[in-house]
Amino acid sequence: MEAKNRDLKKKIEEERLKNKKLTTMEPLAVEPEEWQSFRRMAQPLENEHLELRVLLRDAEAALRANPEDEYLKTRVAYLKKRLEELEKNAPWISSDGSWEYLLWGDVWGC
Repeated sequence: MEAKNRDLKKKIEEERLKNKKLTTMEPLAVEPEEWQSFRRMAQPLENEHLELRVLLRDAEAALRANPEDEYLKTRVAYLKKRLEELEKNAPWISSDGSWEYLLWGDVWGC
């Protein structure tokens, strides 16, 4: 009976390891080179998106403090326009969903 339990435990552990390998954060069925290429392209866009959001937040706060300032109104409008253009060209950048799903299709096993 003990040999059966050992075999069963071993089988369960092997299955866990197998499943763990399948559920890592690696891109789904995507070649590492393709993923790295995407990350190299995406990183500057993400940095720009973050910078624009921070600038817009600060400009809107300044505009709330001084609502009559034409310069701040123009700056807020300009930053909003730039954000919209960036999000239009790279819609995944502001998505709440998984990038992998948006870029490479349905996730296997779900």
